[in-house]
Amino acid sequence: MRVYLATLLAIFLVACGQPEPVETPPSGDGDPQGDWQLVAGTVNGEPVPIPGEHRITLTIEGSSIGGTAACNSYGGKLTVQGGRLRIEDLAQTEMACLDEGAMAAEAIYMSGLGVADFIELDGEQLVISGPGVELRFEGLAPPPTAELVDTIWLLETFVSGEVVSAPVGEEATLELRSDGTLSGSTGCRSFEGIWVEQGDEIVTPSLATTDEACPPELQDADSHVLSVVGDGFRASVEGDRLTLTDDGGLGLVYRASE
Repeated sequence: MRVYLATLLAIFLVACGQPEPVETPPSGDGDPQGDWQLVAGTVNGEPVPIPGEHRITLTIEGSSIGGTAACNSYGGKLTVQGGRLRIEDLAQTEMACLDEGAMAAEAIYMSGLGVADFIELDGEQLVISGPGVELRFEGLAPPPTAELVDTIWLLETFVSGEVVSAPVGEEATLELRSDGTLSGSTGCRSFEGIWVEQGDEIVTPSLATTDEACPPELQDADSHVLSVVGDGFRASVEGDRLTLTDDGGLGLVYRASE
């Protein structure tokens, strides 16, 4: 899973040690610390593609920098002084994506990030630049966890791109609890684990299912639910409806139980 790969990368980066605390550049108002998403960029005159289903994100936390580069997770160490940026020990996981466009976007982005040497805030955007490089990011809002925790949600709709379908089998559920644990079912199997916020997503570093095999007519639904919940998702709550979406275009729509 992408979360597992990101965890391995985080362990590797921690083992490398941490530099002195980062200084906030004085070239703009606000703080570059936090979670960001790439919205535009150029590297050596070539635009950085923005894949629709594979986001490029950036997280700055203290003296650490990391995120998702369309396909793989990446991370490194940074120091900032007077707007001058230095990124060291930049590394990434090596998971291959089937989407060639995502891989191309990742290669261009990482090459630009590797030579960037300046950081500033331009209004509400974060700009990282360098020789032939400009990368523009917008802030990511945290997930609405206060609105979705400690409620039992009942699955109503599967979403796959533009296609929606109704669930089959037994009633599928999801519950995220305020103590950081979660549980639910796919309509075939039960699952449980832990959840954490990561940027604007909720990820499940630990997720276990019961052992029973699903009948053929429920296997696709089982796989769909576990893919969305297990690989990290963005959540939105409107009234009594909860919508989960992942970077691959899959989604789940739940309603709150009464």
